[in-house]
Amino acid sequence: MPPCITRLLRQVHPIRRPRGADLPTLRAALLAAIGDCEGAPAQRLQRQIRASEHRRDLWLLRSDAYRLIALQHCQAIADERLRELLHLFGGWTVAGEAGRPS
Repeated sequence: MPPCITRLLRQVHPIRRPRGADLPTLRAALLAAIGDCEGAPAQRLQRQIRASEHRRDLWLLRSDAYRLIALQHCQAIADERLRELLHLFGGWTVAGEAGRPS
């Protein structure tokens, strides 16, 4: 779309940023989801979660959390735990992305 049309559309319908939980809340929820996982992969993921500086970083770490939970417990538990986190991310989910993390 040409820049002038994009600018015009933003004036008419401003882009709304998704609202969700703040970074510390997201961090705590993701750490809780993997809280009973053990070993070096769990410790590495915990460090990555604690070091994340943006909500998008945590959104992208969902797939690592899913993999870790599925390996140490089962896929059904991983599905359940990460589905419970979706509401915290606000409008970050898009059609088709709300299922299993890739």
